Amino acid sequence: MSANNQWGNPASLGLAAFGLTTVLLNLANAGIVKTAVLTMCYGFFFGGLAQVISGIIEFRRGSTFGGTAFTAYGLFWIGLALMSAVTGWFHLVTADPNEIAAWMFMWGIFTLYLTIVVMKTGPNSLRVVFVTLTILFFMLFAAIASRNVPLLRAAGYEGIFCGLSAVYASAEILIKETIKK
Repeated sequence: MSANNQWGNPASLGLAAFGLTTVLLNLANAGIVKTAVLTMCYGFFFGGLAQVISGIIEFRRGSTFGGTAFTAYGLFWIGLALMSAVTGWFHLVTADPNEIAAWMFMWGIFTLYLTIVVMKTGPNSLRVVFVTLTILFFMLFAAIASRNVPLLRAAGYEGIFCGLSAVYASAEILIKETIKK
């Protein structure tokens, strides 16, 4: 039995963890909810830990792309949740906005090169996730660097769309694989 037959496809869980957490955080960025306290807690465990587990399984199944993407974004969520816990940061209250902007820019670069791979190899639903995530990181960079609240709100709405596209991709994988069996 090959390693791929021993492990189920973790992408549905990883995309759900990413998507749900992304939607909920961006409700705060868009100004729809006042805080993201609960979201940051879930960001550590669901957005973070579930994606890291998904990434490890992807590596086990032989997927360098899936392993890299899920593990990296899972660790992004864990780091963001820890920063939130340490600084009390919600909407740039006590953390250094320049440092946060730099991180958003670098995550935008990372996401951009993953997007290039997805555009060549991935399904349409995953292309939407990565294109919108690339846009989101660069919008967050610009909003935070310029302290532009209306741009942060716009990034929030774009992030809600990005997160919902990941939830859709998660459902697509789960439904197709379940019905196929």
